[in-house]
Amino acid sequence: MAKPRKNTEHLELAQSLSTWGRKYKVNDDPYLVAFTEALSSNRDLAMWSTLNPLEYLPQPETDEGARIITYNHFLTIARNILVFVPVALTWDAVGHATSAFAVYVQANPNSVTNFLEFWQNGFGVLSQSWTIGHIAYLDFLLIGAVIALTMVTSFLGKRGQNIRAKALKIVDSERLSIGLSLAKFLFTKRAVTPTTLNQNVSTSIQNLNHAAKALEKITLSLEKSVKAFPSNKDVLAELKQVRTRLNLQ
Repeated sequence: MAKPRKNTEHLELAQSLSTWGRKYKVNDDPYLVAFTEALSSNRDLAMWSTLNPLEYLPQPETDEGARIITYNHFLTIARNILVFVPVALTWDAVGHATSAFAVYVQANPNSVTNFLEFWQNGFGVLSQSWTIGHIAYLDFLLIGAVIALTMVTSFLGKRGQNIRAKALKIVDSERLSIGLSLAKFLFTKRAVTPTTLNQNVSTSIQNLNHAAKALEKITLSLEKSVKAFPSNKDVLAELKQVRTRLNLQ
């Protein structure tokens, strides 16, 4: 006679739980460690059945999209700093132009050149790097870079959030799946109490109601089938007609 197959469901669940914990780096969670040990040894499961796995399972984090979010964070900081560079550069240029203009006026007291004209031309005193035209061009480039960085950071921020949201959805789905499997397994391990007894009785009554409805449908179907058969009177009448025909012949 073949030996009955040993139930290894608790071992399979323990393995699945351990694998899930390692995958999401939560295998050192106290609940996970203790519960995995209880499943492996198949002990104290009645006590564990009083704890809802969906409430006590750790909530894993995900690093999906983290790199993009980090890059976006640094780019945002750079953009925010770059916003003030044109202002700082312009005022620095004003300082250089003012100092150079003072030197020019002192050297040329009879000159009628105004400050803006001097700032634009330099007149050999102010370096071309600090002239107003060159500074305006640099400011234009810097403002363009700020606009470009604003567009890039907006795109990267949205992309990083979408990637993270999808990853978290997968994490939550796997957590829910293993939590339901554990809850289903523990449901059969609960100790008999008035509450669990009432629940079991209620479940049995529901099953009986479903079975009764199914039997009722089958009975109605059989009654219809039986009614379709001819009655005894119809059969006797048919036999008499056949006999009469034979006698006439």
